[in-house]
Amino acid sequence: MNICRKTKLIKFSPGLFFCITVGSIVFVGGRQVADLPIDSLLISLLLGIILGNTFVRAGWLKPGLGITGKQMLEFAVMILGASVFLPDMLDAGHAIFLLIVIGVSGSMLLAYVIGHFLFGLTRPTAILIGVGNSICGNSAIAVVAPIVGATSTEIGAVIGISAILGAGQIIFLPLLASFLGLSDYQYGLVAGMAVYAVAQVYAASAPVSKASASLATVVKLTRVILLGPLVVSIQGISKAVAFNRSSQTVPRDDSLPGYIALINQYVPWFVLGFIILIGLRSTDVIPQVLGEQIRQVSQYLFVISMLAIGLSVNLRDILKIGPKVAATIFSVLFFMIGVSLIGGRLILGH
Repeated sequence: MNICRKTKLIKFSPGLFFCITVGSIVFVGGRQVADLPIDSLLISLLLGIILGNTFVRAGWLKPGLGITGKQMLEFAVMILGASVFLPDMLDAGHAIFLLIVIGVSGSMLLAYVIGHFLFGLTRPTAILIGVGNSICGNSAIAVVAPIVGATSTEIGAVIGISAILGAGQIIFLPLLASFLGLSDYQYGLVAGMAVYAVAQVYAASAPVSKASASLATVVKLTRVILLGPLVVSIQGISKAVAFNRSSQTVPRDDSLPGYIALINQYVPWFVLGFIILIGLRSTDVIPQVLGEQIRQVSQYLFVISMLAIGLSVNLRDILKIGPKVAATIFSVLFFMIGVSLIGGRLILGH
């Protein structure tokens, strides 16, 4: 038994140690650079893709990459729940919150219809496009990826292309304010609804005005908080679809009590933990300071996991689906801009 465990440890250690070492350097380095224009998670993913498609093709890394890119990623998803405070959802105001819900729901549906049914992208790819571009960018994609069973190539393609197009928003979106004659309030709403990542939201709105930046940040953070309910919804829908397609129910584990076995069939351990931690944070059992500290740990693990995923990506596979992914992302972007423009003028009376 001990020999077997030692053998497994030796098998998994090289890849795990490599990812932890390089990922730690990326994470710490990113925190040392003020106003870093690129998210550490994206840097880690791109570095992994570059290394995996040029220098690092060693088979001895592969077992460790599997653990780092799956189990560690799932654990990072779970503990992220400790930083989600649901009462904050309503702080933006009921009208804006309703607009955000409409935008997020509509963009998720649009990404799936256009990406999967029109362009023939896989279901996980279409879902990741919707999640990443309607919620909070790279982190949302990393959270949902294990739930929908996305491959390394699917994750790499969606994050990489979304991040590139998101960077373009910083340059071109402010031009929209003057072109359409938007007020600071209207533009802040557009930027908060449409821009890919949190840091990019500020970069795209601050050049217009402080008022735009403030509103854009509030809107974007409200979208981020919707990640919790969205994760639960995607998990429920995924299991319902899988159940309907199956001619048999999932075998129960008779070694567990009935209600635990039922939960175990339909809710992965990390999603259940995610929900529980959200509840503890939202009721202040987990204080804000501790929740923020746990979030930092989660981000650190995400960076390490993204390196492992990048190392497992075949760049040629990404290039094959790249144009379709980009076209789907553009459709979501235009939808979010349209919803925010209409909402700002009609629903909110601005």
